[in-house]
Amino acid sequence: MPTLEVCIDNIEEAIAAIAKGAHQLEVCASLDQDGLTPSYEMTALLAKQTTTDLSIMIRSRSGDFIYTADEIQAMIGQINPFKSLRIKGFVIGATKKDENGATILDSSAIIQLCRACHPYPVTIHKCIDTCTDIIAECIKLKSISNVAYVLSSGGKPTAVEGTSMLLKMKETLGPDIQVIGAGKITKENFPLLDRELGLQYYHGRKIVG
Repeated sequence: MPTLEVCIDNIEEAIAAIAKGAHQLEVCASLDQDGLTPSYEMTALLAKQTTTDLSIMIRSRSGDFIYTADEIQAMIGQINPFKSLRIKGFVIGATKKDENGATILDSSAIIQLCRACHPYPVTIHKCIDTCTDIIAECIKLKSISNVAYVLSSGGKPTAVEGTSMLLKMKETLGPDIQVIGAGKITKENFPLLDRELGLQYYHGRKIVG
């Protein structure tokens, strides 16, 4: 059975998701802004109330994923307090433009964030879906030791539309880095997607109903 991860931004949603069968939670604030760093207080309460694995979103603002040096330092500062809690890992990401105007992962920023997250495993979030050449960026991630997961809808609005790219990502990243399929995955469309993709991890707000 694949691992089903639900993204939540409050305690009530978290408890409901666990009751419906979620295997792990991505803990965020402001899901209406695609997920920001949650409060320490909410996360601490959730960690005490459940034994479910928790991955903590680290994202200091909404909008794009191109961060200034000060914003990177702010996110590094957000990471440390969560290490005192019972958590599984962190969810991070950053991009930049190269000299040709293509969107690529900001490897320097990601390495800084990964070092701050160490020894916890890291998930690269859907910033990768904004990259011009997703597979080239996947290859870069293989050299960063604690990157363990990449969450993606294959560069498309939904996982259903991004199936072919998700399969390429799975082939490129495996076996050391796992692809977490995401993008409007619901309890209803999950079985078909799983038959197509055969991933070990899937993510969605409504993936367990």
